[in-house]
Amino acid sequence: MEVAETTKGLIGEYICASALLELGWKVSLAQQDSVDLIAWNENEYLRIQVKSATLRLEKSKITRIYHFNNGSGSKKKYIKGIESYDILAHVGIDNRRCVFNATEQIQTLSKRYRKEYFENNDVEYFSFEKALQIVRQRRKA
Repeated sequence: MEVAETTKGLIGEYICASALLELGWKVSLAQQDSVDLIAWNENEYLRIQVKSATLRLEKSKITRIYHFNNGSGSKKKYIKGIESYDILAHVGIDNRRCVFNATEQIQTLSKRYRKEYFENNDVEYFSFEKALQIVRQRRKA
């Protein structure tokens, strides 16, 4: 069954919210232009943009990948900066797992991951900790 893009987006937002809750953060769906989730912990808050993808065959027809579009804009795509969100979460719907990136880590309009990358049980924890460290350093500057 083919799932509509808006439904894929909602599925990804709920998977991401669940991952953040498991990491000890409180979460609320925001669903604004650049911010899908707000996460907070004590006196700290994060604006999170979620990008969702399902597995597809690579051109070689051998490898299954997740392909994420990091860009915004209807005609000409561009990458939003720190004024828009703090963390971008790539959600692999088939594996129900997230990879977190601080806004500063997003350098390209698209990102591909092999299916196996999302099979790592620790990918959410370690990618979130790295992204959080970058966000915290930015806020100190």
